[in-house]
Amino acid sequence: MSRAAAASNRVGPAPAAGRTPRSTAKGDVPEAVLDRYLVERDRQGRPERYFRDHRVAEPMFHDRGRSLVSAQAYPDAVADMLKIARHRGWEQIRVAGDDAFRREVWIQAQALGLEVRGHRPRERDRQAAGQETRPPKRSDPDLAERLARAAVVVARLIPDPAAQTRLIARAWSRAGLDRDGPPFDRRRERMR
Repeated sequence: MSRAAAASNRVGPAPAAGRTPRSTAKGDVPEAVLDRYLVERDRQGRPERYFRDHRVAEPMFHDRGRSLVSAQAYPDAVADMLKIARHRGWEQIRVAGDDAFRREVWIQAQALGLEVRGHRPRERDRQAAGQETRPPKRSDPDLAERLARAAVVVARLIPDPAAQTRLIARAWSRAGLDRDGPPFDRRRERMR
């Protein structure tokens, strides 16, 4: 892959309110990660390019200090990049690049407790990360009551009855319940 392609898949610290990452120094890497790769160093002697073996032309990833860059979405390389991020104190990370890379970073970051920005997980991603994705039980009375309260708020904020009906129907549908409209009484709402 070209250097332009490699620069597109990137993991770096995300700006957090009041917190700065502990380290953005190139070469600040756990020993266990250094032991897994053949390493090329920069002119200052800091580890910079991490190769799986001596036969490959392109490294698994580059350490740029403020970011870790990879041309591939290999799960083991992503795992090591996230270990480096965690070692550096990056509790929140920003990910950029192709879909497969961003997805792999998000899935593996869940196991490490890292917050990821730059990827909106789908149900399949949540399943791969071991998160609960089943819809709520259809007979959940607490959910029905919360949806009824939401319908009251929608009725107060949105004057168009057709828009109200669409929003509430969508909420019921997303909750896994079959319901056409809001369970609220407009007369009761006018009295409040």
